[in-house]
Amino acid sequence: MTTFPNFLDTATTTLLGTKPLRENPHHRALLDAFIKVQNLEEQLLAAITTPPAPGAGISGLMEACTDLLIERLDAGCDLSELLSSDYCCAADRAVVEPCVPCGLETGEECCQEPAEPTAGLLDACCNVFAQLGHPHAVASADLVDALRHLPGIAGKHWRYSDLTQARLAELLAPHGMRTRDITLPDGRRRKSYSREALLTAMGVCTSC
Repeated sequence: MTTFPNFLDTATTTLLGTKPLRENPHHRALLDAFIKVQNLEEQLLAAITTPPAPGAGISGLMEACTDLLIERLDAGCDLSELLSSDYCCAADRAVVEPCVPCGLETGEECCQEPAEPTAGLLDACCNVFAQLGHPHAVASADLVDALRHLPGIAGKHWRYSDLTQARLAELLAPHGMRTRDITLPDGRRRKSYSREALLTAMGVCTSC
């Protein structure tokens, strides 16, 4: 499967002299999650059908398949959250959503939805990294668990207490922050946010 924009789409835009369309972060997150599920299923099928290396035995095959299965289940949960999200295009949201979906008292603050995550969310993520001893990366699930204890609104209509991994990914995507499969200090390999990406999003030079 190819993704947008690819070479042909870019060439078409150039030839026609049209303006490139702005990518919707939520739609991109959906596409990335779907592609990841497909890739993991292909890897899992290949691992199951490929004979184990000499001397590896069935235990090695089971270990490899178990790790891939866990990653596939995690990716499936993320995709399900994105598909079930109440996010929609801004033009439609005002029609289909009530005035106070976030549960706040009716007022201007509730109805003024920021287009991008606030600096407060980035600061909150930075504080979590600091509390954990400034690791090079923090698992998405661990970051969400820590942020859910905070009061207030994280972004859009979502309170910190209502954050999920998919919602956090949607809020951080406009700042160029995306999860990557990273092996953490405790040995777990999880979908994680890197400290370097967070500092870059906050405008902190990481090469000094």
